[in-house]
Amino acid sequence: MTANTQPVKKDSILILDIDGTLTDSIAMHQEALLGAMQTLMLEHLNTDWGSYPHHTDTGIFAHAMKEHGRTGISPDQMASFERDLGSRFSVLLAERGLREITGARTFVKAMETTRWGVVFATGGIRSVSRQKLHAVAIDFVEEALLTSSEHAARDDLVKAARVRAMHLYDMDKPRAVVSVGDGLWDMRVASALGLGFVGIGSPDSASGRALRTQGATVVDDLGDVIRCLESS
Repeated sequence: MTANTQPVKKDSILILDIDGTLTDSIAMHQEALLGAMQTLMLEHLNTDWGSYPHHTDTGIFAHAMKEHGRTGISPDQMASFERDLGSRFSVLLAERGLREITGARTFVKAMETTRWGVVFATGGIRSVSRQKLHAVAIDFVEEALLTSSEHAARDDLVKAARVRAMHLYDMDKPRAVVSVGDGLWDMRVASALGLGFVGIGSPDSASGRALRTQGATVVDDLGDVIRCLESS
């Protein structure tokens, strides 16, 4: 299957986060990231990942290195970091397996027969993001996956996802663009770029409460996203 051979003409874009939105992978990813960052031997490593200017793997790596006087990161250094992170995540995945967020695979599959063209935009690196989607059997094409391996800043990542979707689904001017995610950064980027946003999070989860406090539309079941999209 390719993204531009869909049975239904696509006129709108759906940008999907992965961690916490499609896969229950946040804790596993953060464990792998911590291990990869600790090998850098940075004396005062800030492990509050959410406090970094760019909440992405490569954004965190670059900022932490700069804060410790290690500027001018080479492609080889970045590649080494990504290999280490990918390897650590692979080990954890093999040990523990990975669950989808309830209904994720069915939801993504259902989008194939709608007017919504799906792309994935995630703060994880490409190798790890591939592993997550494969682990829960979510079908995707490489061109529809945008990661921090290509864009360290989340706003650049989401902007690139929009442009990629327009190309993949042959849209001159999308009727609507909606981002779906579980974090405040997902909501803030969507707002800054003038996109629609639907949050994922149960009423008793910290992320769900935070999004609701900020006035976001939040659902605790991916099936409910479809009803939100119908009004877009």
